[in-house]
Parts: sequence; structure tokens; C-alpha cells
Amino acid sequence: MILSNLFSGKASMLCRHNLTYNRISHEKCNSNNILIEAEALKNKAHNYQETLRIGLRLYRGLILNSFGVKAPLFGGHKVTYNCNLKCKMCPFWKRSSENLSTRKEKEILKQIYDSGVCAIGFEGGEPLLRKDLAEILAYSCSLPLHTSVITNGTLLKSRIEEIAPYINGIVFVSLDGMEKTHDLIRGVDGCFKRAIEGITEAKEKVSVRINTTIMADNIHEIEDMVKLAKDLRVKILLSVAHEYRNIDESAPKADEIKKVAKRLIELRRKGYPIMNSTSYFKVIAKEKGWKCKPWSIINIGTDGRLVLPCYVHNQYETSASVFENSIKAATSSFDWRITHNCVKCNLHCYLEPSLILSWDLRSWTDWAFPVKT
Repeated sequence: MILSNLFSGKASMLCRHNLTYNRISHEKCNSNNILIEAEALKNKAHNYQETLRIGLRLYRGLILNSFGVKAPLFGGHKVTYNCNLKCKMCPFWKRSSENLSTRKEKEILKQIYDSGVCAIGFEGGEPLLRKDLAEILAYSCSLPLHTSVITNGTLLKSRIEEIAPYINGIVFVSLDGMEKTHDLIRGVDGCFKRAIEGITEAKEKVSVRINTTIMADNIHEIEDMVKLAKDLRVKILLSVAHEYRNIDESAPKADEIKKVAKRLIELRRKGYPIMNSTSYFKVIAKEKGWKCKPWSIINIGTDGRLVLPCYVHNQYETSASVFENSIKAATSSFDWRITHNCVKCNLHCYLEPSLILSWDLRSWTDWAFPVKT
């Protein structure tokens, strides 16, 4: 009886302790949930504010351009020429490169922001080779700039966790054909598989797009690339290769480009996840005219020098240093008449913004109401 009462008392005490513990745990759980929800609301508010500020800068730039002011909207910055691949169509991996310090990179980004640019893409070489890339991206986001990265994807799986918090734009992964073709063009076996692994890992954390250059070596696989993008549930952006000097790849023939352009328009209308506007494909098919406005996107090399007026005219050579002159001063004093009526390239980075600034209705419609993945 005594033992029974003892055990019964202990059981009663344990029961009270358990009830108290459960109540405290429940309160802690509720408290944690409130903190998590508060943090989520704070992040949403911050993201909304950031998007609003970037959006206002974009509209300001569009309005200035409509009044004849040559205001840049977008920026491209090569943070390194170093690369782990040897692509046929790229001259950069052949160059020696000494990267600028993180401090210098931040100076460049502040200059880019002050010029009125609203969005920037970090390029290479391979930007993920820079150990300080996350810090550079974080500073870019804080300005704020709509921050994107263009990568070959081979290092993406191992670094996406580190850089994802600082990408409020897009990760563009370059894929130039199905496995055999891509590896041949890129000069390294196995790089296609690694890029696909990178896409699969990254798309759970950030917006991802496939970036494909249409070349003589891969034009027969362009439709396959579009279907691959659909299977991966990401969008694809395409651009016709430009034949720069010192490269080993060539653009397709005009009749081949026209044929593939028509097919891409069909696929886009069927709902395939193609990011380009319909007008872009009509231009490359020679069914639509356009007028280049190269000031819409400013490019800065690894040395902190501007590429003026554009990559095509300069063959990727840089000129004015942003450490000596402001980007605003350099672009406003440049004689843009040398690019008057220039249609030497079909690079989407120049063509698409030029169509927007020319108030091409089809381009506006396609960008305002994009195809969903």
C-alpha cells in the first residue's frame, strides 16, 4: 500500500511536470512561430520596397530615354576573365586576368548605381571562381540593384547556398547544346552534366534561366534545348552568335537562322518557356527592322574600364576608367553617332532593350506578359 501510494504520488508529480512542460513547450512553439512569421513579413516588406525602388529607377530611365536622354538601364560587369572551361565562341578564357579587389569592385558597383542603372549581370570568365563573389553580390543587392549572375553552371551546385540570398534577379546558366555538343563547344568533358546538376539545385532557391548561343555547331539542337528547358521547368533565353575576332566558332547561315527563328516563334506561341520576345526572332529572321540603342546597357571589363560604345564595335576592348571618370560623364560625353543605324549584331543584350526603347508594342507585350514555366 505504501509503495503503491509512493508510486502513485510520483506518477501524479510526473503528470503535473509533463503538463507544465507541455504548456511551456506550446508557448515556446507559439512564440517561435510568431517570430518566424514576423521575420517572413519583414522580408516580404523589404523585398517589396526593394522591387519598388528598382522599378521606379527603371521607369525613370524609360521616361528619360523617351525625351532623348541617353540614360543606361542595364549593366554588365565582368568580374574575372579566369574560367574553368575553354569555349569556342569566347575570347576571354585566353586572356590573363588579375582580379580587382573587393573594395574596387564595390566602387564600380556604386558608380553603376549612380549612373541610373537598375539591373546588373555579373559575368566572366566564370564569376563563381571568385571567392568573394557573395560579398560582391550582397553589396549589389544593398544598393539596391536587380542582381543576376551569368555562369557556366559547373560550380553552381557547390556555391548556390552561399550566393542565393544575394541574388534578387536571375541565375543564367549557359548551355549550348545537348550533352555531346555542349561539351564539345565548351571544351571540357562532363560540363553538361555538372551544369544540369547546378540548375536542378539552384532552381529551388533562385530564378534560373538557360542561356543559349545559337551557333553553326548547335543550330540543329535548338528545338531540343527549348524542350529541355521545359522538362527542367525553367525558361530559356537565346541569342545568335557574333563572330568576334580570335574565336573558333561561327554564326549559322542566314537561311538557317530564319528557319530556326520561325520555329522558335511557333514554340513560343505554343507555350514553351522562351524568354525572348517574338520581335527578337523576327529581327534575326530579317523580317523586322530595328535601331540599336547601345547606351541602354553599359559594360565594364575586369579592369574597371567601360566598353564604349559596345562589345561589337570595340571587339571586347575597354576604354575609359570608371576610377578616373564617372560613368555618367563618360556616357553623356561619348559621341553615339558612330552607332547610328548600326545593326551589325543580333545579340539579345543589345537588341531586346533597343526594341523596348523604340516602343515596339510586341516586345512590350511579351515582356509584360511572359510565358510561364
